[in-house]
Amino acid sequence: KMVTSNKQPDKKIVKMAEQNGAVVPQRTLLGEVNEHITCPLCRGYYIDATTIVECLHSFCRSCIIKHLQVKSYCPVCEMMINAAKPNIKLDKALQDIVYKLVPGLFQREMERRQQFYASRPGPAASATPEQRGEDTERIIFSPEDVISFSLEYADVTDGDSISSKSSDSNECQAQPSGSRRYLQCPAVVNISHLKKFLSMKFD
Repeated sequence: KMVTSNKQPDKKIVKMAEQNGAVVPQRTLLGEVNEHITCPLCRGYYIDATTIVECLHSFCRSCIIKHLQVKSYCPVCEMMINAAKPNIKLDKALQDIVYKLVPGLFQREMERRQQFYASRPGPAASATPEQRGEDTERIIFSPEDVISFSLEYADVTDGDSISSKSSDSNECQAQPSGSRRYLQCPAVVNISHLKKFLSMKFD
């Protein structure tokens, strides 16, 4: 049995608002969207988010499976569900959103799974890489991660076609890495900080 416990970190996300005809970013506390990314059953952040197809309510996979073992209706709207063959589906899009919004949740969950299966070689052999905590498909950064990236100016005119843009992109990729300049920064750096950085560079 795997037990997860998720604390609610003090992180902010950005939402857009319209002021005087212009779109302006506004900061919102993560707590304001918690109701949309937490399981109604365990009150923790979604882990293996699973959605009931008929009513589209979502839960942690382990939570909804345990619920359906004793009851045959949705915990939220009480719509009747075939407990013998429930129509539920993993919601990877929702789970990706949760992992990206909550700092460190993805890394902690992968560590828990690795520890769980380390002492259980039998079940580990039949588990998927994601179930074993070896998920390499998702790219989820933690606040402690550092990345290096390159910002390049694209000289594109209005008459250029998509194909020419793709060609220019391929030419840029073919350039030796030594001719590029990279910026090293935290993986969770805000876009507003990058805009200020570029503004200072070109002033």
